[in-house]
Amino acid sequence: MKSEIKTGLILEDNEDAQGYLREVLLFSFPGIKIKLASLLETANEILDKETPDIALVDLNLPDGSGVTLLKRLSYETSGCVSVVTTIYDDDEHLFSALRAGAHGYLLKEQRKELLIESLQGVLNGKPALTPKIALKILRHFSNISDDRHTEPGNLKKSEEAGYLSKREKQVLKVIASGYSVKRASNELNISHHTVSSHIKNIYSKLNISSRAEATQKAIELGIAH
Repeated sequence: MKSEIKTGLILEDNEDAQGYLREVLLFSFPGIKIKLASLLETANEILDKETPDIALVDLNLPDGSGVTLLKRLSYETSGCVSVVTTIYDDDEHLFSALRAGAHGYLLKEQRKELLIESLQGVLNGKPALTPKIALKILRHFSNISDDRHTEPGNLKKSEEAGYLSKREKQVLKVIASGYSVKRASNELNISHHTVSSHIKNIYSKLNISSRAEATQKAIELGIAH
């Protein structure tokens, strides 16, 4: 159990998200000294000189995956609490981060008050987990599958749709309905930066490259009509 948090590192390439997470850390641990990094390279340079008490680590970065830093923190340090802060709530990102040694996994779209409460909990030995992530972990280890009643004929579509997180499906639905990024942002009550990140991830997962293809896929998967 961590007795106090005096220093922190934030690895986040989005400037708005970086500022938001900095505010969250300052509220969570008043007086904390924070180092900021937008690249893995910069974060590694910081770790070469000092080990923070807590590190907030994004996963998708311009020069690689935050999982790389999580592994270093796990292998080389024992006093740092590493917490993933991301938009990704799918199994692939979640469990690769946990296997790399992450002590927590928080979704950046969660309300600031809940993020602060989750981070402050590490002082009492509580893992910093967004509630839906904690439930996902429990379901995984209880071998509970949301797709256990899927009919064989719909298996391929079910698997393809399963590649997308709940939020990604919501974004795909509104984009397929013709919404602009700005309107989708207002509709889902998330930033346009987050919407853009979700769209990029959707295109990658479904192997598509245009809004027209996204609309067609949404119809095929039963996400839109």
